[in-house]
Amino acid sequence: MTPTQSFFEHWYFHVPNLAMAALIYTLIGRYVLEILFSKRPDVVILTVFRTITNPVVGLVRAITPRIVPDGLVVVLAICWLMALRMFWFLTCVAAGMRPNIGV
Repeated sequence: MTPTQSFFEHWYFHVPNLAMAALIYTLIGRYVLEILFSKRPDVVILTVFRTITNPVVGLVRAITPRIVPDGLVVVLAICWLMALRMFWFLTCVAAGMRPNIGV
């Protein structure tokens, strides 16, 4: 089975997995850019990263106590998405929805 065949045959696993991975890396990029451009919050690339990740950060902020600073909420969002990605993988494996490798 080629990687392309695997992707299209198991799209229900790969599409959410890739979306979560993209969000994780975008959140990491946002965190790094906020550190680099802390004195200039009007930088365009930082605005783009904030626009993309604000829904996820808003969800995490809603369940996080107010004592946690905003900068740490981004780190917590990364941790929650990593946990959700692992949960999705384990759920798919437990349901028998994994590809047969080497056949």
